[in-house]
Amino acid sequence: MLPTGFGAALNKLRERRTLSLRELSTLAEVDHAYVYRLETGEKTNPSDEALEKLIRVLKPGARDAAMLKWLAAHPDTDPNLVLYVLDDPRVPLEHFTAAAGTVHRGTARPDPAKLLERVRKIMEEE
Repeated sequence: MLPTGFGAALNKLRERRTLSLRELSTLAEVDHAYVYRLETGEKTNPSDEALEKLIRVLKPGARDAAMLKWLAAHPDTDPNLVLYVLDDPRVPLEHFTAAAGTVHRGTARPDPAKLLERVRKIMEEE
């Protein structure tokens, strides 16, 4: 499991494009060790320039690009939630950010599907 939501998203989007770390870093003109550190969570909050270069090469859809930008400012988002949302294109960005900002008691995190369903219900009531 990846230690940060940002690292999980970066890894998932890179694998979607079937790029190795070195290929991504070469195409984005970003040091491969830096990309590795971002994916593993050793580094967080990439510069806007580095983030834009990575997005340009990864070519995610608009929602996934916005999600990656949001995660750059919130790298500690639950990786399980991030991966779940990246796998389900029906989840709007607004629902994701609301679910990611939810505070939980203790260290246990609810199942991403259940959490997103709760958020959806609350947002529909408004």
